[in-house]
Amino acid sequence: MSRSGTSPLRSRITRRSVVIALSFTVLFLFGISRLLPAQLVPEIGRLIASATPIYLLLALAASAATYPLRGLRWRRVLRAAGLVISRRAATEILALSFWVNVLLPAKLGDVYRAWLLKRNGATSFGGAMGSVVAERLVDLATVALLGGASALVAFNGRLSTTVSLLVSIALLVAAGTLALLLLSRGLGAKIVKRLPLPARVREPLLRAVTALQAGTGGSMVAQITPYSLGVWALESLRLGLVAAALGLFAVSPEVGMVGISAVVFTALVSAVLTVVPATPAGIGIVEIGTFGILFGIFGMAPEQAAALALLDRVVGVGSLLLGGAVLFAWSPYRRGVGRLR
Repeated sequence: MSRSGTSPLRSRITRRSVVIALSFTVLFLFGISRLLPAQLVPEIGRLIASATPIYLLLALAASAATYPLRGLRWRRVLRAAGLVISRRAATEILALSFWVNVLLPAKLGDVYRAWLLKRNGATSFGGAMGSVVAERLVDLATVALLGGASALVAFNGRLSTTVSLLVSIALLVAAGTLALLLLSRGLGAKIVKRLPLPARVREPLLRAVTALQAGTGGSMVAQITPYSLGVWALESLRLGLVAAALGLFAVSPEVGMVGISAVVFTALVSAVLTVVPATPAGIGIVEIGTFGILFGIFGMAPEQAAALALLDRVVGVGSLLLGGAVLFAWSPYRRGVGRLR
């Protein structure tokens, strides 16, 4: 806890920039709702209401299963930085941070994750933040590369102009992320040491850079890649199960339906869109992107594409919003009395 008795998260929530970002989110979503043709709304509602419950329950299970895997991946990064915590601590703290990211823009949940580690007696805030950044950057590079590769499979190497643009964006994101990792590993500490900063600022930054370097080494990336593959396989499975619940999935897809390769491509490209920090959890941006891919690239009817995009987000983000609220009320970690080992 800070000297003023408030958390870094709380101080950031009250900033004018966050209030403006949340106001933008509300206006953005209102604008989207106004653009949606009125005649499609009843049909979209009918499709969602007709969803098969068992498939939705399986989709919820697939979505929930990603958090233990994410927690184990982050735990590996923390261990490389010299901090050993339990599986429960890693999973619970990570899930709380994801919940905050649903509520607030600018990825403030990542700051909250590092603060929770510090509050519960772990390393410095700088070291904790470095581990969070390392895990996030490696995951982003992985999903961007997987998104580009999935396009080649989904379209048998015959990419349209739109798909080529999406693949180019994904590869640029991957290249930018890898360049940032290399820069932080090679020059990060040197730059921090040479900056005219007071010791109380320089030391946390050095710890952050050290943790970032430890979490992004070649051997560490190799160790956590299987976890990343598992996470994004489950994310793709969730979208596929939601499509199946709506009767829009087929192993050999027909017109207006999606298959395995289309589901994987859509899930991965949509995940890249969550990087845009303009709205909490990319709300509005991801739905538009998913709808655009399903409607514009895979030829689904607009009401089908909208129903699938919306219901998938309800399963993924809506369940996190409710489950995270329960976890926040119950978890000892947000009160600073959790056991890290």
